Formats: sequence, C-alpha cells, structure tokens
Amino acid sequence: MGRSKQMEQVKLGWNLVRWVLAAVSVYAVFVQANYLIAKGGFQLGPFLSFFTIQANLFTVIVLVIEAAGGFGISETWRTGLRGAAVLYLGITGLVYAVLLSQLPMVKEIVHPFADGVHHLLMPLWILFDWVAFAPSNRPTYRQSLSWLVYPLAYLFFSLVRGGITGWYPYPFLNPNQPGRWLAVSIVSVVILLIACAMIWAILRLVPRNQLKQ
Repeated sequence: MGRSKQMEQVKLGWNLVRWVLAAVSVYAVFVQANYLIAKGGFQLGPFLSFFTIQANLFTVIVLVIEAAGGFGISETWRTGLRGAAVLYLGITGLVYAVLLSQLPMVKEIVHPFADGVHHLLMPLWILFDWVAFAPSNRPTYRQSLSWLVYPLAYLFFSLVRGGITGWYPYPFLNPNQPGRWLAVSIVSVVILLIACAMIWAILRLVPRNQLKQ
C-alpha cells in the first residue's frame, strides 16, 4: 500500500515536470518570435513552417495529454504520440547540430534561449521521459514506421511550396543552392534512413518484457 502511494507521488511529481517543460517550450516559441520581430524578420507563416517549431509544439501537446491523464485517449494512441515526439525532436536536434548550428545566418536569427530549449533541452527530456516511464504496450517496428508520415509530408509540402514561392525553410532543402536537386535528394534520403534507425533505437529503449504481443 505504501509503495503504491509512493508511486502515485512520483507520477504526480513527474506530471508536474511535464507541465513545466511544456510551458517552457511554449515560452521559448514566444521568445523566438519576439526576437525575430525585434529584428524585423518575423512572418507568421514562415515562422510556423519550421520543423523545429512544429515538432516542439507537437511535443507540448503530447506532454499536456500525458500530464493531464490522457484525456480519454487510448494507451495505444498515446504511446504512438509519445514515440513520434521522441523521433521528431531527435531529428530536430540532430539535423540542427550537424547541418545548421554553425551557419552564420542561423546564429543571427535564433535566440540563444530558444536554441537551448528547442534543440537540446526538449529533445533530451522527451527521450528521458520515454525511458523513465516506458509504455507498457510498445508498438512493433512496422507500426512505428507510421511516425514517418509527418516528416515525409513536411518534406513534400516544403519542396512544393518552395517551388511556388521561392522560399525554403532550410538551406539543405533549397535546390537553388550548390548541388541543386542532387544535394537535396541525398540529404533527404540520409535523414530518412537515420530516422528509420532512430525508430529502431527508440523501440529498443523500452524493456523487452514490455513488447506488445
């Protein structure tokens, strides 16, 4: 009985941290938006078109759902949402670190606080959250490949819109840069393959005895 109560207290404290992290992430979005406004470079459409912003807002929703007790959503769906959040922020952190963080134009437009929250703190936290409170109904790898639907749709939409407007959210998606479509294709395929490997790793972090039968 005492152990059960202790676990309830731990879960309560954990959910409180989830609320706090969700609030910090949303605050960082406003900090970044205000930073761009001050520089005269804010436009709502392009701002919301960055994968970083979308992935972090998606994760905020996932954290709120978990912290609030699920809102009646089935555990299977909640597990899928949590795993997808780990993947999306993992992609966010990795791509930013490897392809974007050292670019002068990126350093100029990204606020240091928002940078730390969205590209480091949140990716690490959502991964830790997944491991610390591992789901009891881990999906199969084949089921988890559905998590790729959003990144692939994001890629398709970004390229189509860029072809129409001339604006691309990231340099490596711009076919007008050196390397043109070949470079875009190579980077996209590499990121996709890494994402597939990340899904495998994310699932492996759940104890084997919690694998869904």
